[in-house]
Amino acid sequence: MKINEMIRELRIKKGLTQEQMASLLGVSAPAVNKWEKAVSYPDITLLPALARLLETDLNTLLSFKEEPTKEEITDFLNELAADVSSNGAEHAFHMGMEKVREYPSCDPLILNVAVTLEGILGIYSKEDCTDFKNDIEKLYERAAQSTDAEVRDRARSLLIFKYIDREEYDRAEIFLKELPEESMMDKNQIRTRLYMKQKQWEDAGRVLESRLLKRLNDIQTALMDLMTIAFEENRPKDADEIADISRQVVRLFGLWDYGSYSAQFQLAFARKDIGQCITILKDMFPAILKKWEPGQSPLYRYTGSKSSTDHFGKSILPKILSEFEDPENEEFHFLQDEPEFRQLISAWKEKI
Repeated sequence: MKINEMIRELRIKKGLTQEQMASLLGVSAPAVNKWEKAVSYPDITLLPALARLLETDLNTLLSFKEEPTKEEITDFLNELAADVSSNGAEHAFHMGMEKVREYPSCDPLILNVAVTLEGILGIYSKEDCTDFKNDIEKLYERAAQSTDAEVRDRARSLLIFKYIDREEYDRAEIFLKELPEESMMDKNQIRTRLYMKQKQWEDAGRVLESRLLKRLNDIQTALMDLMTIAFEENRPKDADEIADISRQVVRLFGLWDYGSYSAQFQLAFARKDIGQCITILKDMFPAILKKWEPGQSPLYRYTGSKSSTDHFGKSILPKILSEFEDPENEEFHFLQDEPEFRQLISAWKEKI
């Protein structure tokens, strides 16, 4: 509520006419009328007396607040969206900028108003909006200096995309270097955009392949956990299906073949299915030693030459075999008592 509205509301609440309030403050009735119509404002020296007369404090009289809450910011953004339908993009723009002027140090408000106004202008405005867009970019620049890391990183990320589109690559690089590796915005996604815009295909390819492998690792981990949950909740069909999906992911994306047996073995192990465990191990042990050459796949063209499981497989298989036959490892006792399992382990120990 603005000061003119507050003066009028509190005066009426106190039961005073404009003339009575004017007399008590030593001003004219037309002066009070102008205050309430926002034509003019009370002299600063009158504010303490005016607040006492209306039985309030200066913060309330001046409608002063430190900063709007998250809920209030959301409500205002919804008001902006509604306003553009009724009054047009330009009116909504001025409405948004006025709110920013009201709270000039509220960085979350500044950033969200900028994002909302940019969206509004892009959708609704059919006129040249260069001046408006420049003002919006200034809001982003203010937010990019925020002490709030989430606001700052998001604003910088959005500015980077703008700089890339305008081929201002040096400016984009400056902000990109300042972004933390772990932030709300995916730094590698932005880096890829920058490389591709500059036609640096190999650099872009390396980043994309690295992102793909990381995502696939996350997917496989999630699938294994979901499979465990299905097993513990006694949903055997779901557990089998998830294990099969894990196997298909490995083969579809050309990953190390060893991984295609991991989920199925873990499930058979949890069920203490001796026969199934042995059957899977017979295929899994050779898969561990099978060299994975990602460079043969078009998905890993740039990182493939640096990635190989040749030595890794040879180094981990002996450890796996030792763990399987360790008598102190109680979880493997149900397998260790099986002659076929012991023969399988012994045969492989001789091979390596």
